[in-house]
Amino acid sequence: MSGLGWIDAPRASRAQWPELAAFAAAVRDEGLTRVLLCGMGGSSLAPAVLAQAFGATAFDVLDSTDPGAVLDAERRAPLARTLFLIASKSGTTVETLAAYRYFAARAAAGQFVAVTDPGSPLETLARRAGFRAVFAHPPDVGGRYAALTVVGMLPAALVEVDGPELLARAARVDAQAAQQCGRAVAAAALGGRDKVALRPPPPVARLADWIEQLVAESSGKNGKGVIPVVGGNAATADVQAVTEFSADPLDLGAEFLRWEHATWALCEQLGVNAFDQPDVEAAKAFARAELQRPRGERAEIPRTLSPRALRAAARPGDYVALLAYLPPRPAVATAMERVRTAWGDALGCVTTAAFGPRYLHSTGQLHKGGPNTGLFLVVTADDAEDVGIPEMQRSFGELKHAQALGDIRALLAKQRRVAHVHLARPEDLGDLARL
Repeated sequence: MSGLGWIDAPRASRAQWPELAAFAAAVRDEGLTRVLLCGMGGSSLAPAVLAQAFGATAFDVLDSTDPGAVLDAERRAPLARTLFLIASKSGTTVETLAAYRYFAARAAAGQFVAVTDPGSPLETLARRAGFRAVFAHPPDVGGRYAALTVVGMLPAALVEVDGPELLARAARVDAQAAQQCGRAVAAAALGGRDKVALRPPPPVARLADWIEQLVAESSGKNGKGVIPVVGGNAATADVQAVTEFSADPLDLGAEFLRWEHATWALCEQLGVNAFDQPDVEAAKAFARAELQRPRGERAEIPRTLSPRALRAAARPGDYVALLAYLPPRPAVATAMERVRTAWGDALGCVTTAAFGPRYLHSTGQLHKGGPNTGLFLVVTADDAEDVGIPEMQRSFGELKHAQALGDIRALLAKQRRVAHVHLARPEDLGDLARL
């Protein structure tokens, strides 16, 4: 994908805004007061940023195959008052389609709306099933660059953001200045400071998650890349900190476009293609192979390092990535922070933390295609509950297991240093801080 349609997105979306606003108003008038977005990576991160920044408590995102996450999304609000936004550029994203199949068995077709490329399998499915609407994802915009297209602007309309003002501010971005910032980040990375600590102010805190995907998936290839760091302690010599962000949520459009220009220039400076993700498919292929096995027959998990051996393998300039295939709940996130802090303190290096399979659509490309400086601690656990996926002959727990196994295999194939720990309960995650 090398399209540059995102450059013109502020103008194009201002022209489309009346249609999006009218759709959102009609939905609210019919009593659909809650939105559940089912999507991954570029389809979910910008909407999540906007929802957090504008205090949209009735806007939820499901970007996990963890059965606990699916059940949490189902139980959080009455499904009869929920609009389901099914977003996938390709129209083939397995997590998104699994979520759709689950909720399609529990809600009316008129409660569903799709955002996808014209002619995609999701568009075909949506029209055949009688979705309320189908919105076209711009074909000349890659998923992670789509924040200011319908991908982000339809959710903005649904949570009653002042879209015209947000887009007008985006249109005033100084592209050359943004690109210069990107080149400066790249120059520092080439000089050894290849970790970027992202520190936006609390009102727009989730902007860091969106930038993490944009920078990691765009730059992490051919053994090169910049490692974004969200949260945690990042005060080592190989870190450059970025703290210049607007705290005004209406400036988010400008921040999106500024970082898109910066990332494009950053990647040019590194000598990599900002618009592809060549190493993402490997984990998907391994996961598909696992799912093709007869039910009940699981492949042996590949041999990995022990957590102690993983720590011993650390070298100067490394970073730790804690990759947890666990329910993305606040208590688990708190335990993840304890573990990453303990490992960072013990090794004196930068740490990152992410829920799987969410990170496969964000930092997964960097993990396998970027510099071989990652120490990957993959954590899985038994599921307290599991639920089946209609028409897919698998459960969410089985899909999540296949994805975890697939990524471990893909990391090992790239000769990455990997440890895998399986827990009896997600609540036992904190024990890893004491290793």
